[in-house]
Amino acid sequence: MERKLLGEIFGVQIHSPINRSEVREVLRNQLKYKSDLQINQSLTEEQSQLEIIDIFESFFNSISENDVEIFNKIHTEEINAAPREWFGNLLSESVISDDEFLKVGNAGVLYDIEVKYPFTRDNIRTLVQARSDLMVFLANTHGISIYQASNDLSDEQKLFTEKLSIDDQEKFLNLMTEEMNAHTDALNDETARINQQAFKQEVENQYYAQIIGGIVVFACLMFLFFIAFK
Repeated sequence: MERKLLGEIFGVQIHSPINRSEVREVLRNQLKYKSDLQINQSLTEEQSQLEIIDIFESFFNSISENDVEIFNKIHTEEINAAPREWFGNLLSESVISDDEFLKVGNAGVLYDIEVKYPFTRDNIRTLVQARSDLMVFLANTHGISIYQASNDLSDEQKLFTEKLSIDDQEKFLNLMTEEMNAHTDALNDETARINQQAFKQEVENQYYAQIIGGIVVFACLMFLFFIAFK
């Protein structure tokens, strides 16, 4: 199938549907470009980030929102999977700086959901729902309890938040806590509603059973009455 050319970024032609090998090459060239800006052109970290952001924004403005989401998802995965050698002198205290990626609207992937940046309540709400679904899936398929699955997912979330700044960690965790509480309250309300409906149905069933029982008893008495006075 012929793939449509979407554009070019960091010397790499990107086609639709977007594939991993092209995005991986973009990341490699992007890091080389940033290193060149800082080492050979004496730009600061902030200046080189602004240069890269401009390039990304120009490219993203030329493609659809859906393609932007797909590109960002793969790009984030490749950042996390890339060998340390690719980052060269860009490594600081063995931690990869994700500032430039955050500024273009992507904080990473958690629970198979792309986390938008700056954080939005709608996106975090989707993340909470995904966490809930994944927790049930892990419990059902791995022979563990819901609580154990929750602990495993909390560990994954901890690794994700460690890449963020202290301020962003606080914002992210506050939103997650609020939305998880709201999600739990909604589940409790739904459970109460279902229980109430079940109770109402049981009362109605008992009422109808009493009526039917009364009719049967009355019919039996009438039958005995006619037999007795026949």
